[in-house]
Amino acid sequence: MSKYKLSRRDFLRTAATATAGMFAANAVPFVARAQDTTTIRLLAWGNPTEFEAREATIAMFEEAFPNIKVEFLHTPDDYNTKLQTMLAGGDYPDVIYIGNGDVLPYVARGQFEPLDAYIERDSFDTSDIFAANLALYNVDGVQYGFPMDAPSQQLFYNVTRFEEAGVERPPSDWEDETWTWDSFLEKAIALTDKSQNKWGFQVKNDFRSNWIWITSNGGSFFNEDGTACVINEPEAVEALQFLADLIHVHEVAPPLDVASEMGSATLFESGITAMETWWPAMGRMRESIGDKFVWDVAPHPAGKAGKSTAGGGSGQVISAFSPNKDAAWEFVKFMATTEAAEKWTEIMGIVPPLQSVAESDVYLQPGQPPEHISVFTEGAPYLHPDPRNAAFTQASQVMITELDRLWIGQADAQEVADTIVEKVNDLL
Repeated sequence: MSKYKLSRRDFLRTAATATAGMFAANAVPFVARAQDTTTIRLLAWGNPTEFEAREATIAMFEEAFPNIKVEFLHTPDDYNTKLQTMLAGGDYPDVIYIGNGDVLPYVARGQFEPLDAYIERDSFDTSDIFAANLALYNVDGVQYGFPMDAPSQQLFYNVTRFEEAGVERPPSDWEDETWTWDSFLEKAIALTDKSQNKWGFQVKNDFRSNWIWITSNGGSFFNEDGTACVINEPEAVEALQFLADLIHVHEVAPPLDVASEMGSATLFESGITAMETWWPAMGRMRESIGDKFVWDVAPHPAGKAGKSTAGGGSGQVISAFSPNKDAAWEFVKFMATTEAAEKWTEIMGIVPPLQSVAESDVYLQPGQPPEHISVFTEGAPYLHPDPRNAAFTQASQVMITELDRLWIGQADAQEVADTIVEKVNDLL
């Protein structure tokens, strides 16, 4: 990545000129009479910060395309269940926000619209989109969507807590070989004081937070040809047991019901946990933490297979059954422009999908935390995205559900992993 940085003013002036040209070149195919208005429906999840970013970028789009209105179907809970129910019932959103790991199952059922013909028709330039993230929405050479972000989950940590405890901060260098599971555990122990409700780390029950540890230890979820679940193999089991032991043996992580009740982000933002696996929601963190304490980010520690990160982000696709595909395409295309990516990044503080924006002050925010924001972009070679399998959406939910028994101490990692394998293989 280039180290050259434009000033914020020069960057925005250049981007505005380029974006205006992009609109002129790409806005032509959607044609409507002045009195006609097309309404498209956008289905997306989102916390309050994401909601704000949605509203802002929708307003920008509607200003650029006055003949297209966007109805935002905000679905913060049970998103995949809602999406599947809508599609099964013939209630088709025009544009769908989707996690990269969920693309293949819907493509396999013919529910997403291929975009290649639209891209070619409009000569839409995708070269500024991070290639690895663009590829997450490509299946067998066919492009189905564009990424809205390019995040990876990293280790957020409370610098103030580290300094108060006299504990050395985690290294931000991805090639630092001293940052291992053992050194992580030592720091977590030193940062824990249960009598003061201060904990070293927070174990989370979602797929990606655990996938980081599994892959860093050399574990997998599916075998190479995707015909069987292999999470009960030693590498994955060891990683899961290590996480469970943080709760029940070393007691450096609070019980999972505490995190579920308060919300894992709240635990970190309130200073209760010193380290937290989180996606790069820097906008939310800056606003929620304010000047309560200093915070930063670092890679997760290396397991037997080295360092790892999970994520890859989410993107937008068009329903194959949308009655408004051209208008939906204009919205999906608009959200992949510099102007929209800048606004989304400005509000969200997320790693943007465009390389030019990732190199700009809009993302880097000099003088704002985290100090080592480059950890996110420098970690790209270590990314293990969600496993690609048509059964992944259901299989990952099986894993999350079964892991509850491990986190509350009802069963060990091997027993739980064996159950996951049995149930996922039934799906396969």
